[in-house]
Amino acid sequence: MGNLSVLILSRSMAGKELLGTVRKRIGNLNVDCHTLTFNEDATDNIIFPHIAGRIRNINKGRGVVILVDSACSHAQLLQRLADECPAIVVSGFNDAMLAAIPECEDMSLSAAAAHLQSAAQNAIGIFAAND
Repeated sequence: MGNLSVLILSRSMAGKELLGTVRKRIGNLNVDCHTLTFNEDATDNIIFPHIAGRIRNINKGRGVVILVDSACSHAQLLQRLADECPAIVVSGFNDAMLAAIPECEDMSLSAAAAHLQSAAQNAIGIFAAND
């Protein structure tokens, strides 16, 4: 297992559940992955120390990629995490993003974040009946 760590941050149990689903499908991710659920109604000043503490605990020296369900709430918190912690935040996690985590094992923090963002975007599609 490399020294990259991933924190899946969500406002519900979605992060933990999706990580479990991906692990069942593809097995070991070969990257240190953690989940954290936070109360959407709590203020950023209440939430920040808890998330920053978790980042400190799981950082193995290269920083932490934080995958968050959405940036539509707590955008200032996410920016503060990126500014003040050894972390890069990527919003909009989905199944494909989590499934791409093993490919990031030996990447730099910024390369891993870009790769995960790309994997998530490439999995988004529109399926419609022919007009």
